[in-house]
Amino acid sequence: MKSSLLIILIVGILLMIPATALASSGASSISVSPSTVSIPAGSSSTISYSVKLVSGSTWGTSISATAPSGITVTFSDSSGDPPFSGTATIIVGKTVSPGTYTIQLSASGDDPSTSPTTVTVDVTNATVSPPSPPPVTPAVHVNYVPFVIGGLSIGLFIVFIVLFSVFFSGYAPIVRSASFIITAALALYLIIFDRILFTAAYYHWLGLVVYLVLSVAMFLMSLFGSTSMRRLSLYALAGGNTLLGLLMISDAVAGLPVSSLAGVTKNVGWNYLFGFGTTSISTISISLAFTLLLIFTGIYAGSSLASARSGKR
Repeated sequence: MKSSLLIILIVGILLMIPATALASSGASSISVSPSTVSIPAGSSSTISYSVKLVSGSTWGTSISATAPSGITVTFSDSSGDPPFSGTATIIVGKTVSPGTYTIQLSASGDDPSTSPTTVTVDVTNATVSPPSPPPVTPAVHVNYVPFVIGGLSIGLFIVFIVLFSVFFSGYAPIVRSASFIITAALALYLIIFDRILFTAAYYHWLGLVVYLVLSVAMFLMSLFGSTSMRRLSLYALAGGNTLLGLLMISDAVAGLPVSSLAGVTKNVGWNYLFGFGTTSISTISISLAFTLLLIFTGIYAGSSLASARSGKR
């Protein structure tokens, strides 16, 4: 009887604890420097930010930005245990009209910010400087990382389509299942964590969502459908993965034409997809996800085609 009363008392105390006390361990604040920047349309600028603990105990916290349409913010280090700091790159699309815009930075997670921090962006017209005599300077350094990694990825994509559709048909079911899991995981990662893709290239983000849904549906149909439906779904997987790979290659070559990033910098498509943190609009994790997705769509397409031809699930 006493133990029952003790359990009831403990449960009652837990129910009296506010939900907010369970959801977070403390509160944090964000400071930026400078708080006002002037950026010509089609250009970018970098500011510093710092997340500090105001009260409570430190725990996992993420920093995010709310920006007007056409303006994108990326963080060098978007999460951590306060205190932590980093740099934020503000990218203004070339179609953004001149004027004053406001960006709000806030922290969420177990140490949410007490209030958002405001960054003022003065967007100006792109200015054309008069020509000047060419200075005697050393040769400009060219960043070959995006082109080398992108070129290798494109080559592997093409080779794997041919290789797995012709020479490894006996292993096609196993390879296809593994490729499905990897491509689905990579697409889901980009859908959830690639904020530039969502804000600056929404149609690309939406295309990944459609790809993921159709890939899951066709894969299940290839396992549990009738004989004719299995073969049809396998051909659909081969064609869909080939199409996704070709669209990624087109985005790299054409410079992300269906996005507000188009024309922001030279070779923007290569830099974003395959920059691996060596450019202002790329990160190692996002570039790695895109690179692996391109390679494994080739494997997925080739193994699906081999399965369709052999009739093996």
